Amino acid sequence: MSEIRKKGRTKQDRSWMISIGVYVGLQIIFLIIDNSSWSPGFNKGAFFDRLTNSKFFTEWFTPYDIVQFNIFTVFFSITLLPAALIGAVKYFYVRKKTVS
Repeated sequence: MSEIRKKGRTKQDRSWMISIGVYVGLQIIFLIIDNSSWSPGFNKGAFFDRLTNSKFFTEWFTPYDIVQFNIFTVFFSITLLPAALIGAVKYFYVRKKTVS
C-alpha cells in the first residue's frame, strides 16, 4: 500500500521542482543573453512602453541591462515562485508527518 501511495505522490512532489527548475533556467538564459553582445529585439507597444519606462523597472529593479528581462523576471517570479514555494512546503510538511 505504501508503494502505491509513493507512486501517486511523486508527480505532485515534482511539480514544484519543475517550477523552480524553469525559473532558474530562465534566469540563467537571461544572464547569458544579457552578458553577451546579442540582444533580442522586442516589438514595442503602448502598454509595453509604459512598463519599460516606468520608474520601477528603470531605477529600482534592475538586475539586467535589458529592461524587458527585468519585466519578464518580475512576471515569472509572480507566477512560478509562489506555486513552487507552496508545493515545497506541502511536500516537506507531508514528508515530515509521514516520517514521524
